[in-house]
Amino acid sequence: MNVEKRGFWSWFLQRITALLLVMGMAIHFFVFHFSPSRYASRYYDEIIHRFCSPGWIAFHITLLALVVFHGLNGLWGIFADFPWNERTVNFVRCALWFTGLALFGVGVYILIWFATATPAGF
Repeated sequence: MNVEKRGFWSWFLQRITALLLVMGMAIHFFVFHFSPSRYASRYYDEIIHRFCSPGWIAFHITLLALVVFHGLNGLWGIFADFPWNERTVNFVRCALWFTGLALFGVGVYILIWFATATPAGF
């Protein structure tokens, strides 16, 4: 891995987001997949009700941001290991930013749509 070409902050944030992703995924899986009432008949309704709370929506939006950043920053790290000309580097950098913003926007839209489209009154 070429830290000098990739930049310190890119390298550092890759490690920080990896740590936060491990913690966030552990919380997500424990709360949404391994809760004590998992095999109850109302399990799905309880999960949907829990998911639709503003705190959990904010948690999942944060998790989505971490996933998108970590994945695309990892691709950038792979790309930076090869000798490309400046024009290609700028094009790939812009394409990754656009892809990241588009994926994050679509993900937030889906999360909010799911939370608001689900009928209330569980």
